[in-house]
Amino acid sequence: MRKPGIARSFAANSIGTLLTLLVSILTVPIYVHQVGDARYGVLSIVWLLLGYFGFLDLGLSRASTNALAKIGEGSDEERTRVFATSLAINLVLGAVGSFVLYVCGSFLLERIVSVPAELRPEVEASLPWVASLLPLALVSGVAVGTLEARERFVAANVLQVAGTSIGQIAPVICAIVISPSLTVVIPAAVIARAFGVLLVLGYVVLRNGPWTGFRVDPAKGRALLGYGGWVTVSSVVSPILQSVDQFVIGSILGVAAVTYYAIPMNLVVRSQLFAVALSRSLFPRMSRLDPEEGRRISSRSLVTLAFGYAAISAPAIVFVEPFLGLWIGPTFADTAGSLARVLFLGGWLNGLAFIPFSLLQAQGRPDITAKFHLVEMLPFLAVLWVLSSHFGLLGAAIAWSLRTIVDGGLLFAAARLEYRALLSILPAGLTLVFALALAELVPLSLLPAFLAASAVGVGVLGLGLACDAELRSRIERIASDARLFRTKRSG
Repeated sequence: MRKPGIARSFAANSIGTLLTLLVSILTVPIYVHQVGDARYGVLSIVWLLLGYFGFLDLGLSRASTNALAKIGEGSDEERTRVFATSLAINLVLGAVGSFVLYVCGSFLLERIVSVPAELRPEVEASLPWVASLLPLALVSGVAVGTLEARERFVAANVLQVAGTSIGQIAPVICAIVISPSLTVVIPAAVIARAFGVLLVLGYVVLRNGPWTGFRVDPAKGRALLGYGGWVTVSSVVSPILQSVDQFVIGSILGVAAVTYYAIPMNLVVRSQLFAVALSRSLFPRMSRLDPEEGRRISSRSLVTLAFGYAAISAPAIVFVEPFLGLWIGPTFADTAGSLARVLFLGGWLNGLAFIPFSLLQAQGRPDITAKFHLVEMLPFLAVLWVLSSHFGLLGAAIAWSLRTIVDGGLLFAAARLEYRALLSILPAGLTLVFALALAELVPLSLLPAFLAASAVGVGVLGLGLACDAELRSRIERIASDARLFRTKRSG
């Protein structure tokens, strides 16, 4: 079967992520209004707790995607054994995690998080529902990975957006119609999410066969766990590297200072959605290809991403301080503006690093990415502590951005991307440096900043067209398709 193009997969992943974000933006205010601040806070902690228990996946979702992509349209029996083995292991791990979550969840929520006394009966009554969702969540990862392995990203995103929408909307309706109690909202959320998981699993079983010789293969299990173990290390350490700066800021500068850092950082993370979408699209393709071809596609994609993401980051650097002033307030913007600009600079390089990160894991070397994360941990903590102590919030932002430079350099070197591609991304990086200098040296109010940011964005895209032949040819193909479409309509 002919695989969809990477551009189509990227579009599906980007639109899926944006729609999921839109559903959250639209439903969260209604959620908070209906259940109240305290109950919504408990819900947030519950889902966070469930997310932390997701490490019990042990990287099997990623491992099975990699293994299934390598098989491709080959042996149905081998493909079935990989799927069945991943499914069985995750069900067992999910059941164990579910039991631990049920036993420990009450203690964590009531003693450590300090749930209000009046909500404790609701939390205790809802815990079995929360615990029951963990096995389904782990199974969902394997099911979605199975679709991604065959590059069926449109189907994967349609199902995920549908599941997310149902999971967000159903509890709100129940809170309005029945009761805002957690004993109603949490079961409604769990049942809705379970329906979404079963929807994905059913689609995979019915539409991605034939499934021949459905049985657990111990040898496949050992191979999957060997690969997944290193993925788990990255999955555990990477979020720590991404969030430990906020704990250090809280310790040195006080918890109030964390807000000035967390909001710009959240904007930076949101801006990386296109980088995430591209790396997700590339992973199964690179898993199938030989190393040389994988490096060629990764190098080409890196250059396109460098200019595409710079067209977001460079204008953001120019516009972020006036935007924060409009959104939150001038005092907040005065404090957070400079550090936000530094974070966007580091975030750009961090986004580019998703490409070599995915390439290394696709080529069966998740150990390299995990070891890099482990090696970075202590030096980053030391630099973060020193710079935060001496330069405050700006020092923390500089420390985080320096780590992204080191991390990106290590990943680029290990992936052995084409030297020409690495040189080609330098002009994109220089546009961010120019934007940073402009914003720091020439303070602008809202409208002039918007106009300057727009001009910078257009300039980056123009530079990208001049430097990136792949981007030029893609735009030419789009223009050609548009002309052909108009000709057919007029004819």
